[in-house]
Amino acid sequence: MEKVRPWCGQPSDRGRLRNRTELLMARARLAPMKSVTIPRLELMAAVLAVKVDHMLKRELDIEPMKTVLWTDSTTVLQCIYCSEHRRFHTFVANRVAVIRDATSADQWQYVPTKENPTDDASRGLSVGELVA
Repeated sequence: MEKVRPWCGQPSDRGRLRNRTELLMARARLAPMKSVTIPRLELMAAVLAVKVDHMLKRELDIEPMKTVLWTDSTTVLQCIYCSEHRRFHTFVANRVAVIRDATSADQWQYVPTKENPTDDASRGLSVGELVA
């Protein structure tokens, strides 16, 4: 079965906290035909989140603000948090470099898998369940 890796954005009102959350954008991708490990797919999803974050800030003309990015992958978080001097294989190193160049480690947070709303695209929810 092919995996889907969506991303969600939730805005605040120009830095002020709001009591409601709005979905700005959702993005889903199918896994490549070539077999790729789950940790690599999660890393690719993190890179996609960074790119979408950058695009949303640019297109919506949002003043620079700190963004919080969420992942349910502890493997990805370990790659982001680990020492800059650690050596990775080329595939991982290139993607970690993109993430580190665009974000700081303190912008990344963990969300338990069962609470991760971006996984809804891969769970096969009905329209009623998605809207509820």
